[in-house]
Amino acid sequence: MTRFLFLLIFLIPPAAGTYGQTIRQQAGLRTGYMGGIFYQASAPSGIGESGLYAMISFRENGLQLTGLRTYTGSSLTEISRDLVFGWGYGGHAGFIVTRDIRFLGRDYYFGNDRFCPLAGIDGYGFLEYRFSSIPLALGLNIKPYIELTMPSFIRLFPGDIGISVSYVF
Repeated sequence: MTRFLFLLIFLIPPAAGTYGQTIRQQAGLRTGYMGGIFYQASAPSGIGESGLYAMISFRENGLQLTGLRTYTGSSLTEISRDLVFGWGYGGHAGFIVTRDIRFLGRDYYFGNDRFCPLAGIDGYGFLEYRFSSIPLALGLNIKPYIELTMPSFIRLFPGDIGISVSYVF
């Protein structure tokens, strides 16, 4: 039995915390067309950070869940060491409840509210100021997306610009 435990200890990779890396976590609010409540976790990777971003948003009487893979470049030390930029990609899924849908510049009206499931692909770019003296981050971001909304509508939204405020822990 002790041999089995000894082999198990050396064959299982160590937990992420044993590498000495610190994981930066933040939770906050994002404004914009698809704004909501988000959580982000990132760890050092090369000269920047890589992480995951999850957001719950409410739009058009519906609910959307967004998941993104994010990359943060090195800080913009020429301006401020607390200012960073980054980018990411991912997707979202959810539903809306609406009476009208805008598609290719035309409005389509339904007689009553209609449940419309949706799924989309997202991009993400951000500029974020991380205060060094307090656990707060302010960001300006853009989240362009394309989505398929049932019944068979494709939406392209290239300029979902938002401001985010988050608590860093």
